[in-house]
Amino acid sequence: MILDQQRKIFHESWYRLSGSKIALRASVRVHRQMYRGILWYVLFDPFTNKYYRLPQGAYEFVSRLTQKKTVGEIWNELLNSGAEDVPGQGEVIEMLAQLYQANMLLYEGVEDGSKLFDRDKKNTQKKVKSTLLNIFFLRLPIFDPEPMLRRFKWVGSFFFSKFFFLVWLATIAVAVKYGIENFDTLKDQAQGFLAPSNIGWVYVCTVLVKVLHELGHSFAVKKYGGEVHTIGIMFMMLVPLPYMDATASWSFRKKRHRMFVGAAGMLCEFFIASIAMIIWANVGGGLVRSLAYNVLIMSSVSTVLFNINPLMRFDGYYILTDLLDMPNLQQHSVMHLKYLLERFAFRKQDAQKVAETWSEAVIFTIYGISSAVYRFFLFAGFIIAASQHYLILSVIMGAMLLLSMVVMPVGKFLKYVFNSPALTRVRLRAVTISVIFFGSLFAALFYIPVPDTFTAPGVLEAKQFEDTIVATSGRVSKVYHQSGDFVAGGDTLVVLQNEELGFTIDEKNAEINEAVQQYYKALNETPENMYPLEKRIEVLRQELEELKLQKDRLVMVAGMDGIWNVDNIDDFVDKWVSKGDSLGMLLDTTAFNFLAVVSQEEVSRLFMGTPRRISVRLKGDSFYEILVDSAYAIPASIDKLPSSALGWHGGGDIETRMGKDATEQTAEPVYLVRASLRLGKAEVHAMHGRSGKIRFHLGDTPLALQGIRKVEQALQKYYRM
Repeated sequence: MILDQQRKIFHESWYRLSGSKIALRASVRVHRQMYRGILWYVLFDPFTNKYYRLPQGAYEFVSRLTQKKTVGEIWNELLNSGAEDVPGQGEVIEMLAQLYQANMLLYEGVEDGSKLFDRDKKNTQKKVKSTLLNIFFLRLPIFDPEPMLRRFKWVGSFFFSKFFFLVWLATIAVAVKYGIENFDTLKDQAQGFLAPSNIGWVYVCTVLVKVLHELGHSFAVKKYGGEVHTIGIMFMMLVPLPYMDATASWSFRKKRHRMFVGAAGMLCEFFIASIAMIIWANVGGGLVRSLAYNVLIMSSVSTVLFNINPLMRFDGYYILTDLLDMPNLQQHSVMHLKYLLERFAFRKQDAQKVAETWSEAVIFTIYGISSAVYRFFLFAGFIIAASQHYLILSVIMGAMLLLSMVVMPVGKFLKYVFNSPALTRVRLRAVTISVIFFGSLFAALFYIPVPDTFTAPGVLEAKQFEDTIVATSGRVSKVYHQSGDFVAGGDTLVVLQNEELGFTIDEKNAEINEAVQQYYKALNETPENMYPLEKRIEVLRQELEELKLQKDRLVMVAGMDGIWNVDNIDDFVDKWVSKGDSLGMLLDTTAFNFLAVVSQEEVSRLFMGTPRRISVRLKGDSFYEILVDSAYAIPASIDKLPSSALGWHGGGDIETRMGKDATEQTAEPVYLVRASLRLGKAEVHAMHGRSGKIRFHLGDTPLALQGIRKVEQALQKYYRM
């Protein structure tokens, strides 16, 4: 037997346990389950409501436990019998320790009642300690709901019937229809969701939704013969919410039953969200509409972020473990990452392998990393969103997040590296690599300069452009150029006809002729009337000249050389256009500016120094970079965007005011930066009004210092600190 195999089988602390006589409690029940073609056994004690899952080799050992033989004797017999997958001594120690904590073991020579009390006390202390460490998900059990669930079992039977499934589908379909039709209104109303005036109702609606969610799980457990013995309060992100313990589903033999229990709460929430959507869309306003919206958000968004997401240990996680046939996925993922660290970083040859196949190794690696990253950014995002209304609370939650997800894990890692017996043979290498890693990370964050850049949205603007405005109302009779045609200054674009204008000119000529005849008549009869008539003739001739000028303007000509940009010009033929209407634009495509919108926080950095490098990338051609010859920031704030495409209503990044008439009105003052582009023949297709992003490279600064500056800017902007 080679050394690595010996280390897996034998353990240095075996002598402390090998002489003990241990047996399973008589109350422990056993259920068989299949995962990926492998047989597992679930141990269940109904008196303590504890579950423990064992693979077949471990169960072979546990099933032989008796108070007539010592643990060492049973293990040796099993080893000599040639049975497969015999657990090593270390695995036996860990397994018996966990069964001990679950109060499933009997010990010879110890009064069972006092031993049970002692174990229960220690287990309670361990729960309290674990709860305090996992401060974002505190759980406090309150009472046993099993009698109530038995009395109202018929309720679950009705809601899980085929008839109600059809009702559920129809309600979901109607709600989706209303959601699509009112999407913009739903999005706009979300801005006041966390406002102080609404937060109380949000909490009331959340509690109601979560109570029904947990009842869905509980009635699903009862449907398949399980029991629910715990109902309590869970402090999620310091917010008290109800929870129920539905771990009885672990003992269900059929995978689909376990998955349905996991999905029952989410199916219930989707149904509640659908009802809330229908109510919201059909009431005029007031408290009922506001409450329906709160229920809708909590029943849908919270389900997506927490329950259905398998990266959190909620409903979606347990459904995923059954789909993959990989129980304890998160625990095994952490153990696998630990194995990768020990085996490939610390070069520990006897590191305990977790994954049996390459597919399991890939799943464990991806899940272990992605779940940790997702949890951190989810909670960080929630804290940032809440900080705009509840600064003190968000600071407390941020400190807890930093403590529980950064400080404590790093502290545990350092304790593991410096004190873990498992690293005795590779301690020096482990310490050296850890010091180098954290030192390099610290240096990379605080001392190694990296490009300090920021981007701003903007639009292309031709340096010279002219709007083709209708100077005289008329009917479009002929179009000489299509959109995209190059035209020279003076070329005819469109010819209009206005019969009424012709009649007016004829009428004006008649008035002039009449005034002239009156003038000659006054010359012979009443000379004193000649002067007024002379002035009248002068005015009439001026009016005639104006009418003729208007007639000439019926022929619309290009005022400059450029590309004529117009939408569907052929649709204007034989249609009436009014004075002041725009038919298109003449653009000089040889030179463009990029007009960018910069926030108040970033523009101060432009005023303080000259960027090293500026470039532009346009939407649709993000792989092509356009260099900027020069740029200058206009030293005056504005509250109107150069294009509605840059605001929220147009799909842009700049926050705009509410209302249909405020699509270009910014929520806070911004600054304009005008950049002259260096366009070449091989550049992307430039077009007036095309949006994109401008990037300013201000120098090189360590990442940590950039992050500190961002935090300071946020504190100054939102909290005046």
